[in-house]
Amino acid sequence: MTPDERQRAEAVAERALRRGEVAQAIAQLEAILAVSPSDAALAARVAQLRESAAPQELDRAATYTPGLSPLPGAGPTAQAEAAAARGDFATAIALYRALLVTQPNAVLFRERLEELFRLVEAQAPRRPAISREAALTELLDRVSARRRNV
Repeated sequence: MTPDERQRAEAVAERALRRGEVAQAIAQLEAILAVSPSDAALAARVAQLRESAAPQELDRAATYTPGLSPLPGAGPTAQAEAAAARGDFATAIALYRALLVTQPNAVLFRERLEELFRLVEAQAPRRPAISREAALTELLDRVSARRRNV
């Protein structure tokens, strides 16, 4: 794992912690630890997270599959995450925008909106790349053909 990859993986773990997804953060950090088993500080952090995590957080992560539906009684954040996991990005974006109206300083909501917009952009169909010369040649051929037919 390169230093950049490790930094990105640690950022994903931190974001998961801020979202309250302790089990996901632990899994991410353990994946980093598997690659660098000699990192004592990281091992201590994973152990500390495991000790401080409430059992229901780890149980819920083991028994609940995100994306099908939010947990019963879940708030708008969980509903937005469930929509995003289903691939319903429009609903997830709308829910996060509504959350930002009520909590305009929520950095986590802004980060998640940026992630969702990147996902939407990545899935958007792309037009085939056409060189300018080829497009101009095709246009000139069409104009010439019309002039001959007139």
